[in-house]
Amino acid sequence: MSQRIIKKVLPDYFQDIVDGKKKYELRLNDFEVEPGDILVLEEWTSVDPVSRRFTGRVLEKIVTYVRKFKLSDLWWSRQEIEDKGIQIISFEDKKYPKVGIGVMIQNAEGLVLLGLRKGSHGSGEWSFPGGHLEMGETIFETAKRETKEETNLDIDKFEIISVADELRYLQSDGKHYLNIGVRGIYNGGEVIVMEPDKCEEWRWFDLNNLPDNLFEGTLLTINNFSKNKIY
Repeated sequence: MSQRIIKKVLPDYFQDIVDGKKKYELRLNDFEVEPGDILVLEEWTSVDPVSRRFTGRVLEKIVTYVRKFKLSDLWWSRQEIEDKGIQIISFEDKKYPKVGIGVMIQNAEGLVLLGLRKGSHGSGEWSFPGGHLEMGETIFETAKRETKEETNLDIDKFEIISVADELRYLQSDGKHYLNIGVRGIYNGGEVIVMEPDKCEEWRWFDLNNLPDNLFEGTLLTINNFSKNKIY
């Protein structure tokens, strides 16, 4: 069974991971970790245990490869290592667009539920609940799971209302998504901020009086829905 391992990361490393530049993790061999485990990386301001503080930003990465060694295992001499140090080189994988599911939940008055994002691309923007389409899941299964995980709401009936190319964050965060918008009907239940590291608050909005700072996928879905077109 995989385990979740919490580790601290300095801001420059953390941001490189967010930007997709850093695809490795160099750690002391003082804990057990195996492929399939999840590293929960928390951003901390410094290595000084007295002054450092947790920024609130968290990333989760699945471990795909582990190689453990001691300096004596390396083929360079100790003198070469002491003189020159060691550098880590990462290889860039070919990138592919991801599939994101956004869920427009409407109540009896026609209001839609939006959350204020934080800790990821689109931070500070209002967004529908949603997330990545996972391997083996259908679109509606992802919509149901993400809605429950983020808002505590149980939504069972969905319809596809939008398919759009989400490209706004390609240059800033290296994110390219095919965004699929689905509509679900709110039938009651308490809306709760279930993931406070990702969402500041949930709020109901009138479709004719939306905030200006909308997450791109949410904006695209609303535009298609208002024009009664899918793509």
